[in-house]
Amino acid sequence: AAYGAERHRREDLGDWVATSARIFADLPATDDLRAEAWQAVFFRAQALIEQFIVARPADYRLDDWARATARIYRALEPAGRGDPASAADRLARQAALYGSRFEVQAEADGRAVFHNRHCAIWDYRERARARGVPITLESACTYCTKLLSAFVAASDCRADWRLYEEPQGHGCVWTITADSLNQGAGVHERDH
Repeated sequence: AAYGAERHRREDLGDWVATSARIFADLPATDDLRAEAWQAVFFRAQALIEQFIVARPADYRLDDWARATARIYRALEPAGRGDPASAADRLARQAALYGSRFEVQAEADGRAVFHNRHCAIWDYRERARARGVPITLESACTYCTKLLSAFVAASDCRADWRLYEEPQGHGCVWTITADSLNQGAGVHERDH
């Protein structure tokens, strides 16, 4: 919603309200703690927003949406800025929501490595596609890499990543380092 509001495209307002209504339709009860119920809500929201953005390529970009989402993350979870291990932990929590098989390693040189050996987000998306859920993007990685890169950048870190596909499934490796150019940016931002 923040990204849409930033764009100020009045002509898209009706479509955005309709998309928002579909996102918030049939939410689980607030006391429903079943992970799968909230996964479905998150997945539906992401799929609908992808559809909205991809339908308007001249006006909206997935990169910008990812950065807007990361700004919300930065405000909600301000601790750990400039700490590669903390940034890797954030990626791990995202992967854990879907049951991905992953490892996080803090390296002696201050780097952290997040290795998603089997991406269950990919599996979840492909099962939804097989059930007839309209999926806009060909690959789950298209938006996911943008979002995770934005999360890392919002943590005042830098990431190099690579994707791979093996017989056991899709995976990725993220090497995260402190971004010395952005150290202290969070403090400076609050000054203005």
